[in-house]
Order: sequence, then C-alpha cells, then structure tokens
Amino acid sequence: MQNEVKKITRLVDEVTSLLMRSGSNDINVRIKRDSELSTITIIDYNSAYPNDEISSLNDVLNIQRQCEVEEFYWELMGDDSHEDELFLVGSMVDKATVNKIDNDLHIVMYRYLTKFKK
Repeated sequence: MQNEVKKITRLVDEVTSLLMRSGSNDINVRIKRDSELSTITIIDYNSAYPNDEISSLNDVLNIQRQCEVEEFYWELMGDDSHEDELFLVGSMVDKATVNKIDNDLHIVMYRYLTKFKK
C-alpha cells in the first residue's frame, strides 16, 4: 500500500509540473481513495495550457494501463523527458478525462486498485 501512495503522489507531481511549466499559477488537486479506486482531480484555473495540446494530453493519458511499465519504471518519473513522463502517467492510470470548461482545465484520472491484486 505504501507504494500505492507514492505512485499517486508521483502522478500528481508529473501533471502539476506539466501545468506549471506551461505557466499555470492556480491549481487545485483533489485525491479521493476507497478500497477499489483512486480518483485524482486536477483543476487548472485560468489555464495557460495550450488549447491545441489538450487533445494530445487526453490521448496520452488514456493509453492502456501497462502493469509491466508501471512496476518497473514508476520510480523513474521526474528523471526523463516530459514526453516520457506523460507516457508513464498514462500507463499508470486506467482512464482519464481532460476538458477545458470556460478558461479552466479539468483533468480527472482514475486508478483502480484491484487491477493488480494477485
């Protein structure tokens, strides 16, 4: 379970770092966990994230979750290029939504905990 907490904080760190590098100054993070699911909601108010990159961000966050990648590489997050970091984020979540509502960018990532229980 300790690794699960670390993984969630790394996911949050990667996405908020991406937003801050794009000029964001007002970001709200909410993490909700239960026995089956962790939901990470990030709202970037008055987002500076480029509109033409929102679709690509949605695509990379919705690649299929990859247990092999997650188990071996999650600890490397923060040590590589931005594109590789986003690939790792996408490979560690089951589903994500990325929407711009007015000027605010809403990112919601879902991570099921039972997926890798043995």
